[in-house]
This record gives sequence, structure tokens and C-alpha cells, in this order.
Amino acid sequence: MERRVILAFLLSFAVFLLFVRFFGPDSTAPDEAAVDPAPTPVTAPAPVGGVPATSPGADAAPSVAVAEDAAPAAPAAVVEAEREQLVVVRTPLYEARLTNRGGRLLSLRLEEHRDAAGGLFEAIPQGDESVLAIRPLDVVLPGDPAPERLQAALYRVEVDGRERGGPVERRVEAGETMELRFRWGGADGLQAVKSLRFSGDGYGIAGQVSVLRGGAEQRKEILYGPGVGEEVDAGRYLNPDQGVIKTAGESRLYSVSDVAEGAAASLSAQAVGVASHYFAGLLVGEPGQRYEARLDSVAIPWTSFTMVPEDAEGSRILLLGRLLATGEASFTLFSGPKQVEALGELGVEIVEFGDWLRVLVVPLRAGLMWAYGVTGNYGWAIVLVTILISLLLAPLKHYSYVSIRRMQKISPNIKRIQARYKGMKPTDPRRQGMNQEMMALYKEHNVSPVGGCLPMLAMIPFFFAFYRLLVVSVELRHAPFVFWVQDLSREDPYFILPILMGVSQLFMQRMTTTAVEGIQAKMMMFLPVVFTLILAWAPAGLVLYWFANNLVSMGQQVATSRILDRREAATEVIVPAGGKGKARHRRRKAGRPRR
Repeated sequence: MERRVILAFLLSFAVFLLFVRFFGPDSTAPDEAAVDPAPTPVTAPAPVGGVPATSPGADAAPSVAVAEDAAPAAPAAVVEAEREQLVVVRTPLYEARLTNRGGRLLSLRLEEHRDAAGGLFEAIPQGDESVLAIRPLDVVLPGDPAPERLQAALYRVEVDGRERGGPVERRVEAGETMELRFRWGGADGLQAVKSLRFSGDGYGIAGQVSVLRGGAEQRKEILYGPGVGEEVDAGRYLNPDQGVIKTAGESRLYSVSDVAEGAAASLSAQAVGVASHYFAGLLVGEPGQRYEARLDSVAIPWTSFTMVPEDAEGSRILLLGRLLATGEASFTLFSGPKQVEALGELGVEIVEFGDWLRVLVVPLRAGLMWAYGVTGNYGWAIVLVTILISLLLAPLKHYSYVSIRRMQKISPNIKRIQARYKGMKPTDPRRQGMNQEMMALYKEHNVSPVGGCLPMLAMIPFFFAFYRLLVVSVELRHAPFVFWVQDLSREDPYFILPILMGVSQLFMQRMTTTAVEGIQAKMMMFLPVVFTLILAWAPAGLVLYWFANNLVSMGQQVATSRILDRREAATEVIVPAGGKGKARHRRRKAGRPRR
């Protein structure tokens, strides 16, 4: 018994250490010291004719020999809109706002996700001209005398093949598509066309960008950034933004320090973009095309943003993705939640389930999505999945409870053996005899001293897998349960669930342990406290899972105890007259009168 108690205590302490080591919070914020102390200058796009000569990070572009373009034989016709136009596209999933000045994406608000204030989640940071200087779909021409001229050009607007001269508002329902084209031509023969196809069935926007001079495609960069989303609440379990580059079929994530060191680049990439904890903004190239990709960082003062944390100081470091193409660029622009299915269609795997936990997390997620379809509430879905896991492990738990029951029955014998060796020091060789007697006792009654620990050992992988699933799945973000629990991905604000979990752990402990005294009793009383402290600031969904598992386990143990009581009641022990001879066990049918 003593070994089993100590083993249980060490096991719980090991769980605590593993939890902190592998699943504790990462760095609370990007290391600003690792970034170039001189922030990349950010300026708003100037009107045509006053375009800045350099672009943010343009000097860091790879040096590539550009073929000398043939000069046009005659001045080219200018293709330009008379004034700025706003294009609003609404689908069941998002509302996108674009402008013909630069053919850029100004805003994209997600219909199924909310920000901290309860409004629609904005996938593209908003603010003053410092923030608006770079927008998704901006095109930069490396090596051009005016590389940013296309960011300020007034494009003509075509919707489904028809030119539009005023504001455009369009609703695209499920099953429908819409073609939007921006067209511009300069007097020096430079021509640019941006084509976008919106679908009512997903977050992906199919795009094509062509920049010609003298009939030759120009080398160009399509930008995504700066950053993704206005999720400024840096919670305990929220990771900072990371850059994304997919190359050789592998999606890699880069920290701000990686970008600052110049390690985030690829000469043969399939995708580039930025990912926050729950959302992503990506440019995913069409298969078979060759692209280069690079990530840059920009520093923008917090005072320039629309949403600012109360304790924000200095500048916010944002990442910027650049997709470089020498020919016509065909890609999918994705700006939305990091849903496994949506990203899987694009071939980009950036949901961090963990390498060694993925084998459990993936089926758990599938089960949770199924349970949500049944219950309509992610909290009750967690409870339902917990019940199913308990049913799966029911045979193991039954074996454990039988072992505990047998241990309780031989507890007096164990105490008598321990009493005979009580005065001996642990280093006394004679104590080896106590261990031998106890092992013989265990063997005689078919008892395993660690049998009661097996359910806990079996549940630990599910515990870690549930933790990983809850903290990275965007479906659990802001998912309510009941009353005070309005976000299963964050800690219980009133610590009610952790307390209930601790109380249930205490009751479960009393049901599964024999009478102990002294230091052992104190250790056993301390275990529920340890678990409560471990899970107090854990996501409420994880605490709910452990609490539900305790309740199900207690119910199963009660049922097992009743079954064992009935079996024992149906078995008689016949002792020979005078107490001599070997006792015989006889099983009788229930309800049969004794003779």
C-alpha cells in the first residue's frame, strides 16, 4: 500500500512537471530586441505622380538579373479610373472591402467569429495611414524606378465582365461566384491587371496578377500583411504571430526573431503568409508554378491602431509575406480561421496539434465535431466525448477497481506485516523480508500493487491531447458552455469548475484508497489540491473534461462495487467443524433457500 501511495503521488507530480514543461505558456510576447531596432519605415501610398521611390523592405529583395524591356514604339494609352471606388463583397462567411486605388483589400470581417468587444472579427489590422500603408494584394515591382506605383494607381473596375464607374456592393450566396477585375495602364507602357474570383462557399479568393511592359511579364511581389487580425488580447495560452512559408511540400512557421535574422525565405515556395493563434492570412500559389517567398517585419506604433490593449507601449511588430513571381501569378488568397478542413484544401498544415499527440488529437477532434453536431454546445460535446472515452477504457477501469477492492480486503494483513518490521530502519537488510512477505501476499490474493494507478496512466495521454485540442482549435474560441463559462478556451473566471473538479477528485480518492495514517494520509489529502492548482488556470474545457471523467469514473466504480458485492453474497465459505481443515467455497444461486 505504501508503495502504491508513493507511486500515485510521484505520478501526479510528474504530470504537473510535464504539463508545465511541454504545455505551459510560451514567451508572452515577441522579443523586440531581436528585431532591428530601427523599425522599417511605413508610409501611406502617395497619389499617382508622387509615388515613393522605395518600398518597405525592398532593399532586402534578392538580387535577380532583370531582362531589359523593349521600349514601346509609341506612347501607350492610359487606362485609369477617374476617382476612387469602393467595392464591398458579402458572402455567408465574410464581408470584404476593396478599393480601386491600388486594387487592394482594405478590410475583411468574418461573419462567424467575434472580437473581444463582441463585433465581427476583423482579419486585417486597421488604423491610420501608417497601418494602411500596406494592404493585402499590394503589388511591388523590385528594381523598377517607382516600385510602389501600383499601390497608388487608380484601377478601372469590372464586375463579371462589365465596367463599373461607381461604388459596388454585391452579395455572393453559397453556390455562387463573382468575378472582380482591376485594370490599369500607364503612359510608359506599364499595364497591370488584378483578377479576383469570390465564392460563397469558402474563405479562399482565387486571384491572378499580371504586370506587363512591352508585352513582357515583369518580376513582381504580391504582399500579404501587415499581420493578421486584430486579436490583441495576449492570453496565457495564445501564441504570438508567426510567419508561414510552404516549401517542398512542408509548411514551416517562423518567429519574429527568425524573420529578423533573415532565415525566413525560400527560392521555391508554394505559399507564404502570416498566422496568429487562431487565424491566418496566406497567399497560396497554384500547383506547377514557381514562386519565391520572403517574410519581413514592420514596426508600427501602437497608437496607430484602432484596437489597442490597455497596457500597450511602444510599437507592435507585424509580419509581412511576399510572394515573388516572374510570370503571371495565380494564387489563392486565404484570410480566415485556422480550420483544419479549410487549410487542408489549400495543402497548408499550420494547426499545431503536436507531432507525438496528433495520433490522438485528430480522432478526438473528429469526435468532438460529431458530438457538437449532436448537442449544439461544445461544453456538452466535451462531456459526451468524455463518456465515450470512459466506455472505451471501461475494461481497464474495471480491472483497476477489482484490484483496489482486493487491496482493501488484504489491508489488515498488510498492516500486520508492516507492524512486525516497524522498528527497523529502511537500510536494515531484514526489511527485505517485509517486501518478500508482502509480495507473497499480493500473489496469493492475485493483487497488483499498481493496479489502481492504471486508469490514471491511461487517461494522461487523453488529458494532454484534450489540452492541445482545446487551446489550438478555433472552434473552441469564445465557445460558451453554461452561465458563467462563456469561453471554453480560457480559464474559468470564477474558478468554479476547478473547485468542483478538486472536490470530485477528493471523493474519488476516498473511494479508491484504503485507510492510511500519518504521512501517507497527508500525501493523499494533498493530491486533490495539486490537481486543482494545476488546472485552476487551464482552459475551462480541459477542466470540464477532467471533472466529467471523475464523475463517470465514480459512477462506474459504484456499479462495479455492487456487482462484486452480489458475487460475494452468492458465495459461501464453509469452515470444517472444529476449525480444522481447509475452508471450502461453495457458490449458490440467488434466491435459493439455504438448507
